[in-house]
Amino acid sequence: MRIHYMGMDSRHLETLLWVARLGGIGAAAQHLNLTQPAVTRRIQELERELGAKVLRRQGRNVVPTAVGQTCLGSAERILSEVATMRVAASGKPAVGTIRVGVVESIALTWFQNFLARIEGRYPKVQMEIDVDLSNRLITKLARRQIDIALVPGPVQLPGVVRVSLGDCVMKWLGHPQLCPKDREMKAADLAELPIIGMPQDANAYHSIINWFEEAEVSPGLMHCCKQLQRGGSASAAGSRCQSAAAGPFRWRPRGRRLEDIRRTA
Repeated sequence: MRIHYMGMDSRHLETLLWVARLGGIGAAAQHLNLTQPAVTRRIQELERELGAKVLRRQGRNVVPTAVGQTCLGSAERILSEVATMRVAASGKPAVGTIRVGVVESIALTWFQNFLARIEGRYPKVQMEIDVDLSNRLITKLARRQIDIALVPGPVQLPGVVRVSLGDCVMKWLGHPQLCPKDREMKAADLAELPIIGMPQDANAYHSIINWFEEAEVSPGLMHCCKQLQRGGSASAAGSRCQSAAAGPFRWRPRGRRLEDIRRTA
């Protein structure tokens, strides 16, 4: 019996990864600082080793075949291990820049602890932080303008590795004078108040609308604000309420405070 050992090169996997992520040979060649024929040659060599096609045409783009899609998960893991081995062998700390996109609700809650852990483990790695709405961050990720996006899910984006980091509790916040003293506020009560929410291209906006629809009521007036902290200042003035992730508003703007106005007294 003869056993055939494949002479696969990690550069083949890296090339497949970037062609799948960027959707084309030309884009991958530019990212990898290679010529298009060099990228094509690497893909062909990988296909010969595997004995199957890993890419196919879909309109103007190049997308993974079923075999290619299976390979991508392994490629991510293998390339990560190779990078770890290279850093360990060099005896030097990892260096470079990571472009991170993050939604404001995360930026105002646990992102600081996340950043501290990265700094502790990779002290020479620089972070470029972009705070924006989730849909815009996903677009930037697809265009390779950022490397990582910390956004609420689910996210469907070909060639992207998705990792769940947990969930987030949303609460209605407002001035204490809005809180009933004898009962919990219902959706119908909140619908009568002016509401400050995120813009319509934010996931949080649709979460609010869906919440009201499930209760079979419609909010009378809903303002849109791109920044939670500014919305919080307006809500603290006394006549408006706001939906936000639990945690960001543990502060008192100009002597005022916000409370969870749906809590039971």
